[in-house]
Amino acid sequence: MDLEKIKTEVESLGYYSFITSNSLTVGQDDGYDSQLNCRLLKNAFGVEIRKDLIIVDYAIGQIPVEKEFKTIEELLKFVRQVFPLEE
Repeated sequence: MDLEKIKTEVESLGYYSFITSNSLTVGQDDGYDSQLNCRLLKNAFGVEIRKDLIIVDYAIGQIPVEKEFKTIEELLKFVRQVFPLEE
């Protein structure tokens, strides 16, 4: 599995993402901050690959949650359900 492939797949659904180090950050567009010179994301979550698993880290309130997926398709289904895009 490859973070670049996951990045391409989540972006095709309409999410914004970027890779830092060995993790992928994914979220919904919340505008652009010209003072910070960066895109702002809301409902963001992290994606890492550990061995043969895709690990998603996100928070419910202040409680960190970690979920494991074996395929990109499982991950995408979860993302669409838990982090639906606002229109």
